[in-house]
Amino acid sequence: MNIADSGYFNPAEDYEIVQQILGGNKDLFEKLERKYKKPLSHLISKMVRNTDDVEDIVQETFIRAYNNLRYYKKEFAFHSWLFKIASNLCIDFLRKRRVQTISIEQPFPRSESEHQMDFPALGDEADKMILDEEQRQSLNAALSLLPEKYRIVIELRHFEELEYNEIAERLGIPVGTVKAHLFRARKALLDILRKRRLV
Repeated sequence: MNIADSGYFNPAEDYEIVQQILGGNKDLFEKLERKYKKPLSHLISKMVRNTDDVEDIVQETFIRAYNNLRYYKKEFAFHSWLFKIASNLCIDFLRKRRVQTISIEQPFPRSESEHQMDFPALGDEADKMILDEEQRQSLNAALSLLPEKYRIVIELRHFEELEYNEIAERLGIPVGTVKAHLFRARKALLDILRKRRLV
């Protein structure tokens, strides 16, 4: 079971903590650190192998989150926002170090009966579009224009942080179909945002 489905994360509670921090009770940020240190370490260790580097990125994630807490929006779960900061830091770290690692974007092993298809990445532009917190409102508007099957996989992958196999299990479709939908959804989303001159 995905940890987000277990009830471990409580968006309403997190939002209230954030509001209290912004209101002056800055010591409460330690509560968020204690709550999310292990999940963050788990996420980062999927991309970065060295335990010391993982710890550094965890700490940098909390620093970035604290410094940008005023930009956090209630409509998105705090853990999703936090995990995106961590993902961006991992990407930056790997680019700088040119480390060969296993990406969390690698597909899980498929059965022989499942149709196998690999799709080219859209590149940094599409990823930046998904990750940029300042474009969240525009992104929501664009998401609403997508066919439902594409909107759902985008939300599960990028907002709920589910792996491909978890999305496939939740939706009852093959992993290959998840990959296909994500590829087409990202392309369509990027096209919509470009037409609106948002990227």
